[in-house]
Amino acid sequence: MTDWKSSLRSDPMPWLLDNACPAIRYRVLTELLELGRDNLDVQKTRQEMLEYEPAVKLVKAQKKNGTWGNRIHAGDTRKEHVSMEHGMHMLLEYGWNRETAPVKLAAKLLRSYLTQKKDMQFFEFTKEVKADPRQEKYFRWFFRILSLELLTRTGYDDNRSRMAIMELLELTSGFVDLPGSRNPTEEIGANHPLIRREVWNRGYSFMPDLYLTRAFACSPWLLDGEMAKMRLKKIYDYVMSPTYQELAPGLGLVKTAKGSFLKGHGIKFHPLEYYQKHGHVDEMLMHLELFARLGLVNRYPLLMNHIDWVYSQQGRDGRWALSTKLYSDTSRWTELQRVEKDWRSPTRKEVDMTFRLLLIMKNQWERQMRMLDRRDDGYPI
Repeated sequence: MTDWKSSLRSDPMPWLLDNACPAIRYRVLTELLELGRDNLDVQKTRQEMLEYEPAVKLVKAQKKNGTWGNRIHAGDTRKEHVSMEHGMHMLLEYGWNRETAPVKLAAKLLRSYLTQKKDMQFFEFTKEVKADPRQEKYFRWFFRILSLELLTRTGYDDNRSRMAIMELLELTSGFVDLPGSRNPTEEIGANHPLIRREVWNRGYSFMPDLYLTRAFACSPWLLDGEMAKMRLKKIYDYVMSPTYQELAPGLGLVKTAKGSFLKGHGIKFHPLEYYQKHGHVDEMLMHLELFARLGLVNRYPLLMNHIDWVYSQQGRDGRWALSTKLYSDTSRWTELQRVEKDWRSPTRKEVDMTFRLLLIMKNQWERQMRMLDRRDDGYPI
């Protein structure tokens, strides 16, 4: 029976297990080969993973309040910023989860954003929140969405979190259903248009963005329900539409009593040649991984073109050795893909690239089978 490995020219996983750092070896065993915790190799590699130098260094930089740098938000994806968001994402890339003390410390703070506490900490947004009640509502929703993704990915996948993600899915699908979503902004003479009042709901504009997409992508159980799958298709048909793509990545201005700020975090797609020319293949791969986890790559010709190129770059040995010129040195996307210590080593660079692309291939194959359920599409384009 064919599976996701059938398209490989050769199986690179034995090579990965011989050459990769402990973090990638652990993830190869648990995510690609799907071996359980009772496996002796998994147990041994897990201990090595917890002692991996970059992860230990990152843990030492964590503050007692659970953050990194007393910041929550990682900021512009084209730049690296010290923050809880970035610190937690790096620990996840290193294979850490809720069983480790640093993740538990961060989770204690993150869980507070799922409540209605009045004394919630807003860290770098404290000044803005105190100055304007509308911004307080906005950032309560933003922190909630960010927290749900991080908590779910680290293993806090309980019924409460699932209900909250289902609520986000309903609210985002509701935005797409609004007539105003076909023209969600108005020009006011600024560099970015203003998000219209009629598309706001409960203090937030649930225009699908990177943060909502991450929350959905880390919840594969959504693909078990027909209604959830239909909503996901509806949401990402909108994301791929000319209306949304013309606004992304800025999406529009949020008007407040103290002025306006840019919502941002829109998912902008370009032709393959753009990513190659500008050295932004790192961004293309991260977006491709998200859509692969959603089971939606096969739905969109542009993404199929991207993944066809990924397949074509595979060597005869089943490995990938893309040019470093295709990656941005200052991008957080690239930082997240550099699990190995140093890309000056060709082998380490090849290990990182091969592992990342195997993840995309595996998720693209398995999740699209669940999204389509081996039947005709119940919500065709």
